[in-house]
Amino acid sequence: MCCRPRTGAEWAAMPSTPAFPRISSRHPIVIGALEALRIVLALGLTVLAVAIIAWFVAIAQLQPLRAVLSWAGTLVAASSGWELDGGWGLPPTLLSLGLFAVLVSGLRRTRRALAANEVLVRSGALPATRNAATTGLTTCLVLSMSFLLVAGLLVGAGQFTVLGLCRFALLLGVAVLVGVLGPDRRGGATGRWGMALLDTIADRVGGQWADAIEGAAAILRRVGLAVAAAGLLAVLAAVATGWPRMGEALAGYTDPTAAGVGLSAVQLLFAPTLLVLALSWVSGAGIQLSTAAVVSPFTDQAALVPAVPVLSTIPTGSPVWGWAMLLVLPLAAGIASAGRRRWAEALDWRTVVLSTVGVVVVMTVLSLFSTGAVGPAGLEHFGAPVLRSTALMSAGTAAGILAAWGLSLLAGRGAAGR
Repeated sequence: MCCRPRTGAEWAAMPSTPAFPRISSRHPIVIGALEALRIVLALGLTVLAVAIIAWFVAIAQLQPLRAVLSWAGTLVAASSGWELDGGWGLPPTLLSLGLFAVLVSGLRRTRRALAANEVLVRSGALPATRNAATTGLTTCLVLSMSFLLVAGLLVGAGQFTVLGLCRFALLLGVAVLVGVLGPDRRGGATGRWGMALLDTIADRVGGQWADAIEGAAAILRRVGLAVAAAGLLAVLAAVATGWPRMGEALAGYTDPTAAGVGLSAVQLLFAPTLLVLALSWVSGAGIQLSTAAVVSPFTDQAALVPAVPVLSTIPTGSPVWGWAMLLVLPLAAGIASAGRRRWAEALDWRTVVLSTVGVVVVMTVLSLFSTGAVGPAGLEHFGAPVLRSTALMSAGTAAGILAAWGLSLLAGRGAAGR
């Protein structure tokens, strides 16, 4: 049976409010609290399940059942960026990304529920609440942050340090920026609040700067993908050339097969860190293997490498082609900035300046999450040397963006001369 078209009265009778969860309260505080509860349940049940599985795996060690709660809290602490008691400070970045995604998703749901609330307020169905959006989002953030602090620092083995505090604040801050100013859904257009911010910037300093912010965001997305691809290729090349050394590292264990399975899972948890370490190496900053040893394309260092297979592929000598590594980041960033004509045409000094600032911020965050202790006896310092890695990775990437802009200017002048 064919559906007839709706009449004007039927269209008018249809609800115009955005969809929101049925359990969502209409008061902003309870909206934020309910979304925070969903975040807490998602994180809490996940880490408890992982801790229970770990308890069953280690059941031969006769660990008490109460250890499950402590292990779950420690997992939250490590994912949040806190350093742990016992000399471990390198965060499992894949888990940190998962925590980041859960926080962003919860903030986006809160924002959509608050938008539905606003429509009902404008229609007169609900009384207005002062600063409703700020109240709801702050409630969700504060309750989620409280859970992370209690679970990580009080229940788990996390310890309060300056590095851990910086990483925790960055994780929450970036999640708030993406969740509040980003698109409502993954892959969608810029959200209403993001557009409102751009309109405010256009009113205050001019529309060119608002356009430059959008252009810089697009450049950073493309450059980020290109740089990540370069890091992945570097990791794959290291694994391919260092495969025999990986086998030697596994041969040192009493059960190489079981060690290979377990270490593969551990290496997967640190996969984003491995990409950053590869980028740090090709930038010339190198990789900190211990308190006294840093390996780079320009140094020979016979350092003791931790007995993890993928780390045994790190070149400890200075290859003759080491200087060519400095071209990797500029080439990747340059191609991502002006690899197409429409990309090159969108470049101007404003987008280049904003993109460069964004590159420095991103590289700083990546370096902070890719350094930390992995044990005692000289392993208190491991990973990407923060200052050197930030400086050289930012310089290489920014050089590629600047070179792409310069080439686009030369191409424009050549076209005008003809």
